[in-house]
Formats: sequence, C-alpha cells, structure tokens
Amino acid sequence: MTTYTVDRANRYIAEHKDQVNQTFKPEKHFSAEIGWINDPNGFVFFQGEYHLFYQFYPYGSFWGPMHWGHAKSKDLVIWEHLPVALAPDMPYDKDGCFSGSALVKDDTLWIMYTGNVVAEDGSVQQVQNMAYSKDGVAFTKIAENPVATGACLPDELIASDFRDPKLFEKDGRYYAVVAAKHKEDVGTVVLLGSEDLRKWEFESIFLKGLPGQGVMWECPDYFMLDGKDMIIVSPMRFERTKYNYRNLNSSVMIVGQVDWESKTFQAEEIRELDHGHDFYAPQSLQDEVGRRIIIAWIHSWGRNLPPHDLNHGWAGSMSLPRQLQYVDGTLVQKLLPESLEALEHLTLDSNVVSGYLEVSVTDSCHFRFGTDEDYITFGVDKEEGVVYIDRRGLRYQPIGEESWDMRRRAVEIDAHKLLVVLDKNSIEIFVNNGQESLTSAFYIEGSKQITQL
Repeated sequence: MTTYTVDRANRYIAEHKDQVNQTFKPEKHFSAEIGWINDPNGFVFFQGEYHLFYQFYPYGSFWGPMHWGHAKSKDLVIWEHLPVALAPDMPYDKDGCFSGSALVKDDTLWIMYTGNVVAEDGSVQQVQNMAYSKDGVAFTKIAENPVATGACLPDELIASDFRDPKLFEKDGRYYAVVAAKHKEDVGTVVLLGSEDLRKWEFESIFLKGLPGQGVMWECPDYFMLDGKDMIIVSPMRFERTKYNYRNLNSSVMIVGQVDWESKTFQAEEIRELDHGHDFYAPQSLQDEVGRRIIIAWIHSWGRNLPPHDLNHGWAGSMSLPRQLQYVDGTLVQKLLPESLEALEHLTLDSNVVSGYLEVSVTDSCHFRFGTDEDYITFGVDKEEGVVYIDRRGLRYQPIGEESWDMRRRAVEIDAHKLLVVLDKNSIEIFVNNGQESLTSAFYIEGSKQITQL
C-alpha cells in the first residue's frame, strides 16, 4: 500500500518539476508545477494575500489519490507556489482529500474538506474534515475528524455522495453548504452548522433539485451578491437544450432567497454560468474591497487531456479570476482590471502567445486562431444570433463522454462587443462587458496567429 504524505509530495515536486514539457503550459492562467489538477479549493483572502488551493495529484498527469496543492498571490496575476497543504494520510481521508473551502477566524485559516474512504468491498464513504493553519502554509488536521459523516443525513439522501463543503459565516454562526445526492436521482445542497468549526450538525436540506437539473450537484457555493442570495453548483447531466448545458458536466448559478427560519433556499432563476467547453467547479471569495471573485477549472470530467496523452507531465489549469456582479436583475462576469493590465493587447495577423483582443461588433465576424493546419475558430454569427467557439480544426481533439457533437459551443446573445483572452492552451470570451462568457481549452503546437476570416 502506497503511503502518501505532504513531505513526500513536496520532495517529489522539487525533484521532478523541471522535467515537465512546457509546450502547452499556460503563461497567464494558473497551473501546477507538475501533475494533475482539477477543482479550485479554499479560495480565500488571508493576511493580505489571495490563497488558492486545488485538487492535486503530483505523481502523474492523471486523477489519483487527491492532495491539496497550494499557491498564493498578492494581485491574482502572479502566483507563488507553496508547499502541498494536505495529503491523504489519515484513515478518514486515505483515498483522497477531496474538494472543500476555507474561512478565516481569529487570524487563523480554517479549511473544510471531504475525506474519501474506499472499503475493501469497494463501498465508498465520504466524510467532512477540518484543518487549520496559523501561517497559511502548514496545516494541522483536528483530532475531532471526521466532523460530519453520512450518518447525519436524512434517509432520503445517499450517504456515499456527500462532498465538497463550502464554508461561510452568518450572524455569528458557521455554516457549510455540501453536495449530496438524493435517492430520487436529483442533486441536493445540504446545510451544516457549527458554533466553533469543530462540532458540526445537520441543519437542513438547503435546496433540492428538480428532475432534469442534474443527478448530482458538485461543488456548491453560497453567497449574497448585490442583495440577492446565490448558489453556484456544478451539475452532472443537466438536461441539455440547443445551446445550454451541452457539457455533460456544467456550472450553473441559481438566484433566489433564503428563508433563514426554515433554512431553505427558494430558487427563482437558474442559468448556465459559462457557455464554453471547459468551465467547471467554480469557487468564489470576497476580497478586502468587497468584490465577489470566482475561479474555475478549465476542463471537464470524462475528456482526454493532450498534455497527459503526450506524456508532458502535467494536466489542467484554472480560468482567470473574474468578478461577479448582479446588476438590474442580470448576472455579469467581468475580467479583473489587474488581469487585463497584465495582458498584452493583441492585433490581428501577429504571432501570439498570450494576450487579449477587443472586438466591436456590428455584423457577423469570424476569427481563426492557430496555424493553417491546427486551429480553433470563434466569433459572432448575427444570422444565428450567437457567439461561438469551434474546435473542429484542432489536431488534438478533446473528446469527452458526450454522445452528441461537442466540437462547437455557442450562446444566444445580441453581441455588440467581445473581449477575447488567449493563452497557450485556452480562450475566454466575455460578451457585452460580461453579460455572457465562453471558456474553452485547446492544444496547438507552434507559432499561432489570430486571423479574421
């Protein structure tokens, strides 16, 4: 049996990170020094800096026994890699330190995460655990772990699908929204409560999904935004339409209102957060000036990753952080000004590594990015009424579990302006100052150009 520890992971990274092939490694988007990453975790502002944790397997470019990788930044632009924060080294997390979140209390950084435990007969138990750090680098798992197990759930929920706690504080009490699967095969958000972050109890079924809204809602996140209650979830198998929820695993925003007497969320509106191919498990923080900022994994489950297929030694990256606003009943996602300032302003027909392109739209416009033989196309089709990203020209096709054609994704919108952010392996398009967004990964070798078709 393999023994995983934080020290072992850090030694492995130091000894092997220089062997990683940098061909597709992003310049402006966060990625780990080596290995596999997926969900962002513990996204938090602590002691004057932004901290980002993430699901991490350092020993290969594939999903394995999950650790928590860790980085910090003063400006959300330049990231400093920190030692691994968690390893699956305890009986209650021996098969993976799954996703979770962070909260600051009394100048101490607390994290809550899911421990994944697989028994000899193959049965799975998912439990919630706590750890803390005084310096934001070295973490201690508390003696009371696990602090919540499936035994606290009502019988209508499936205890083996109970994961991804997101911490928040309200009126002097601590809460966590946690994903759970309902026996009716719909996603559910559970609310746990605590007075001290050590002893937790079941509070309520916070929100239960409807048929067609996905069979499991991963990575829930609750917060208030401009006077409205919000929940972000990442549903598996949300019922697709012509343009919406085309990914087998998507990300959605649910707008509504919480009844704090019954501790239930009353949903009023649900919408897909991003209409590209790759935007999953977004997590938010509120920073020192009150901005609500989210970051997401630029990938999705069940799809191949060319850096892994080509033995490059790494896989997965994060979106650029973006600010959420709710303005006159409309959700808006905007690239942070500090991120834009750090990007090169691109022009057509020039060789590109990373940067941004601004497009004023009066009629249909179509662009190609890449080489003559290896490229993506994107743009605005006014006749169809959409903004789109099309990956059918790529040499390395990211193929997923979807049984339908996923090469093109689009969003219906009367587009007037595009902000297009390009990096070595991704494109992010913000439409009409953030009314809609599309995020997709790609893997193109050689020098690349933006050409208007």
